[in-house]
Amino acid sequence: MPSPLLVAAAVAVLLAAAAARAGAVVGAAVTLDGGPGSGADIVSLDGVAMAEDGSGGLVYSKRVGGHVHVFVSRFAERAWQPPQRVDVGQPYDSSWPAIGAGDGGRLVVTWIHQFGAGVQNRMYSASLDPGATRFQAPVAIDLDVREGLDAAPSLSMSPGGAAYLVYRVVYARQSPSLPPGTVDADIRIQRYSGSFWSLLGQPVDRIVSQPQATPTPLNGPRVATDQAGDAVVAWQEPDDQLIPRVYARRVFGKVLGNVLQASPSDVGGTPLDAPADQLSLAVSPFGEAIVGLRQQGDAKTAWTRPRALVNMLPSSFADGAGTFVGARPVDGGGANGPDPAGGALGTVSVSTDDDGGFDAGVGLGARVLDVGGDEVSVADPVRLDAGGGTTASDPLVARGQEGTLAAAWSVGDGVGLFERDADGTPFDRTVSADAGGALQTLRLGGSSLGSALVGFLQGRDAGKQIAAAAIEVPPGRFTVLTPPGWTRRRRLRLTWDAAPSTNGPLTYAVQVDGADVVDGVRGLARTLGRGQLDDGRHRVTVVATDADGQTRTSVGSALLVDRTPPRVRVTALGGGRVRVTVRDGVSGVAGVRIAWGDGRRGRGRRATHAYAHAGRHVVNVIARDRAGNVRRLRRAVVA
Repeated sequence: MPSPLLVAAAVAVLLAAAAARAGAVVGAAVTLDGGPGSGADIVSLDGVAMAEDGSGGLVYSKRVGGHVHVFVSRFAERAWQPPQRVDVGQPYDSSWPAIGAGDGGRLVVTWIHQFGAGVQNRMYSASLDPGATRFQAPVAIDLDVREGLDAAPSLSMSPGGAAYLVYRVVYARQSPSLPPGTVDADIRIQRYSGSFWSLLGQPVDRIVSQPQATPTPLNGPRVATDQAGDAVVAWQEPDDQLIPRVYARRVFGKVLGNVLQASPSDVGGTPLDAPADQLSLAVSPFGEAIVGLRQQGDAKTAWTRPRALVNMLPSSFADGAGTFVGARPVDGGGANGPDPAGGALGTVSVSTDDDGGFDAGVGLGARVLDVGGDEVSVADPVRLDAGGGTTASDPLVARGQEGTLAAAWSVGDGVGLFERDADGTPFDRTVSADAGGALQTLRLGGSSLGSALVGFLQGRDAGKQIAAAAIEVPPGRFTVLTPPGWTRRRRLRLTWDAAPSTNGPLTYAVQVDGADVVDGVRGLARTLGRGQLDDGRHRVTVVATDADGQTRTSVGSALLVDRTPPRVRVTALGGGRVRVTVRDGVSGVAGVRIAWGDGRRGRGRRATHAYAHAGRHVVNVIARDRAGNVRRLRRAVVA
């Protein structure tokens, strides 16, 4: 029996290995700019984006030479690259940067450049193509965004490089014709083809002449793209009674779909005369959309306090793709009451996958909650934080394939990071910028695989810092392809799909019946020789390993190998009789043809023949197994 010291040592090794793995999937923070004595010029952290292949970037604003300019740090080759200025050559202040990411390291950034009070300001863009390390020169994409205040842009790029930008343009803030609490504004949308931007010919608004609710940091428009390069846009707009609701519509290329209301107008049949004052949006690769929103309470309804809601729009390929399924609470309270308990309600963050599942991140009092569900059901809230907090923390979430999840939230003066594997295994850690300090801004950009890049602004005054971290989920599901049925090939070529991963490059190991026969493969195929694969029934799997050592085993595939022809035995029984016996212990006998040598023929794995005349005869047997192996036997017998 092992000693207690050996047991303790073994446990320590296991814990160390688990910690190393957790550290690999939930990375430490990296300070990108600022720090003690050098952070005073940092103005804001504005956005983070991650592509499906794991590349991405972070955009922020910084004062240089007395003016505010736009900087980007790329995430490439599993590391944050030094920041570079994007609004090169522009002498005045830039504001409202936004960023989108596509596969291959593609990035696109937009911003408003200010030319002074009373002057028409412009929206600009700069792109970085796959393989490049520097952004192209800025180009103007909207020559008149008025003062450019309260634009609240949202930018999203598909894996292939198509992108959409939605933003608000305010024309007037005070006018005798404007109802209280509204401004004269519209919501514009632009599409990026991968090379050029084009402004859609009409605003997104439900009613273009309708005034918009007074802009706040939480009610800006949102856009998200699917894998095909189409999008869904969501925004806040007053209804006919001037109560701010949340609306959405699909965008097919440059064509706007129908306007759909996402937030409710009533609770259990009682009119809900309160605004939806915050919204979030996510779209799956196949076009399923989810809108998250914070709905203010109305004392005459069952919802007397603010509620966290979600509403889903089915996939573009599904029945009912043009109709929301209905708003549902995700804060632990009932659909028609009672209100949830637990303190003040924060913001709602949502994400959905290509199987119809969703996750919603909700801050309720000091609790950080994650709520899962699908189009027909909502699960009970699960607490992500360890407890002990005293202030509201608004979690940000990114859901991937098979229910993987990345999440981030504020934890005192740091950031809580969380990752959930496909099997439900959780990993978490708390990170901070080098010099610490109060957390100011938190941003998360997720991939459809469930990984995410997290950026945050931490510290105050000269101690401000821009920091970032990465959350990497293990490779996703994939399959290995084997020949159908039995095969007799001496050298067998196996192929498999690329395992979806944001954390490449991947290597693969081929397993036969659970044992490695070859590893370290970087391609998607391998040829196995006879020495690596015996005859018989086998189960073949391929194990994908990412750059951090995380693994995923493919779906197993049956492999049936038989390279040996059947065995044939011819036996003289005496009395003028002969027996032919055929056996195959692997794939089995598929057919037997016998010529008895006297003009008669026979079939079957066990056949007996009686000759009419005694003498010497030549028996010919052709036997075939299910793999196609053939045995030919010519035998002389005396009967």
